[in-house]
Amino acid sequence: AQGKVPAPSLEPPEPWPPAAAVTLPVSYRLSNTRLAFFLKETGAGPGANASTPLQRSEPFVVFQTKELPVLNVSLGPFSTGLVLPKEQLQPSSTLEIPDRLTVNWKVRAFIIQPRVLASQPVVQVLFYVAGRDWDDFDVTDRLPCVRLHAFREAREIKSSCRLRGSLATCLVQAELPHAWFGPSAVPLGRRKAPEALDLSGESQQAELYYTLHAPDGAGECPGETAPRRGGGTARTEGPTQHPLLRIGSISLFQPPPARLMQEHRLDGNVFIR
Repeated sequence: AQGKVPAPSLEPPEPWPPAAAVTLPVSYRLSNTRLAFFLKETGAGPGANASTPLQRSEPFVVFQTKELPVLNVSLGPFSTGLVLPKEQLQPSSTLEIPDRLTVNWKVRAFIIQPRVLASQPVVQVLFYVAGRDWDDFDVTDRLPCVRLHAFREAREIKSSCRLRGSLATCLVQAELPHAWFGPSAVPLGRRKAPEALDLSGESQQAELYYTLHAPDGAGECPGETAPRRGGGTARTEGPTQHPLLRIGSISLFQPPPARLMQEHRLDGNVFIR
């Protein structure tokens, strides 16, 4: 018997196809939520989120919920659930209400008049809570205080109000010192050129921030704005432990002094005024 051995091929062997990723066929589902989504990277395979064959991660985001969400996991006939802790949903929320999940709630601020004249040196800011259900009446007596911080260079004044009522709103106002409308103490090189100033008077800038605080034992806010003009006054308090949240800027205008009118009689029939 004679055999013929084929000549060895000089071409490299074809590579083996990559083995399919081995993952557990686990199903995930979120319950007790109004609006929540699982996230998936575009073009990623089924094992993209698996660090090992027995480990798997599924990122998700919760937009709207009034209860603590429950993560349900099932594998074949087996299933389990885990209640997500409040700290994971709102780890750094500034609007904390005891026994209430406020993951959807946001405090909004609206400057009533962004241009303040020296003749009416009062700044007013309307605060309200957005993202809250209209039937959340049981928490109106637990809403926090809002403290307005107005800064003019190194100077600061504060005034407070408390979010109240079914609309969860409050109006805080503070009377600005007359000195805030004067020339800036900033070095001349950093100030606007005279031609850049407003023609009707020199314009200065003040920055507005706010902080949230719990009311006192009587349910009131320290330095709460009284229902009168300029109810907020300058306060000397220690440094706050709450984060300052920026609202925006206001323009302070000092109108030019009124020119005195002079009259000159030229003769019995002509006046020059």
